[in-house]
Amino acid sequence: MTGLEKIVAQIKLDAENTAESIKAKSNVQCEKLIADAQTEADKVIKDGEIKAQKKYDDILLRADSAAELEERKIMLFARQGIISDMISKALESIANLPQDKYFELVYKMISKYSENNEGVISFGENDLSRLPDDFESRANNVAQGSLKLSKNPVSIDNGFILTYGSVDVNCSFKALFSDNSETISDAVAKLLFL
Repeated sequence: MTGLEKIVAQIKLDAENTAESIKAKSNVQCEKLIADAQTEADKVIKDGEIKAQKKYDDILLRADSAAELEERKIMLFARQGIISDMISKALESIANLPQDKYFELVYKMISKYSENNEGVISFGENDLSRLPDDFESRANNVAQGSLKLSKNPVSIDNGFILTYGSVDVNCSFKALFSDNSETISDAVAKLLFL
């Protein structure tokens, strides 16, 4: 082997050693990049799983809340229906009271709603046709003022209307129930649901 061949062989050996060294460093850097990329990918996956779980939990919570709200609405609607039905039945039972009991209630209402003044008391056609013979005198015994019975029927189912000049006091059972609907509904709800 000549000197030139030795130099070329040495350069070739040095180049191979340098290439191996570069290749080894490159492999280490590649493995580090791959490990870093895997770590970053694992972090992204973990963050995604956490976000997905949170979103799932939020959706489930909202669905549960919506279901509870809907259930409360249904229960409230059902209770309101029952209360309304009970009030209607109460109105019907008052209208169907025997004549003596019905007019005892009317006298109590006259005592409560009449004014200390001269007035007119009017009934619907059905009640007007079944008034007791002594109605006007008994009504005036309990009234705060004096009342004259109107012979003309008014457009109410039951109860009466008191008229003082140009002011009407609607004492029909339907109007009284309507005016006191919240109080009546609360009382019925307490009886039924507590």
